[in-house]
Amino acid sequence: MGFWDLHTLATPALYALTLAFALVSGLIPFVLNIEVYLVAVAALTKASPVAIVGLTTLGQMAAKYLLYLTGSGALNLKFIKRERMDKAAAALQKRRGGTFSLVAFSAVVGLPSFYAVSLLAGAMRVPVVQFMIVGTIGRLIRFGAVYLMPGLFQHAK
Repeated sequence: MGFWDLHTLATPALYALTLAFALVSGLIPFVLNIEVYLVAVAALTKASPVAIVGLTTLGQMAAKYLLYLTGSGALNLKFIKRERMDKAAAALQKRRGGTFSLVAFSAVVGLPSFYAVSLLAGAMRVPVVQFMIVGTIGRLIRFGAVYLMPGLFQHAK
């Protein structure tokens, strides 16, 4: 077994690391990138895709819920610029009809940033249950696709 043979990492420790990494990267994505982490786990371990994608989604959506609460004013995360968020929410308030489409598209594609959309959803008082359901489904689709990417290249050989 060589140094880079990481197949034995499919353990509870890997699952705990995945959940923690997903939570932290959901709050500070400009430092930790969950997609890069998922590709590495998929390529280097034999971890269960269902467990990894599920835990990643759970951690990310917990972080997005905190951002939602910050946007709504129920929580104060110091690194969030409140005035910029309020301006964006006011501009979007006029086009409220497509809110769930925006949440779904952002959760799957990442454009606009799901980080920003989570904050704005809170500021716009999007119903939290609907935000969490739509966001969770979108993130499951996104992370499932990302996790499967290394397998596409392995089977092409």
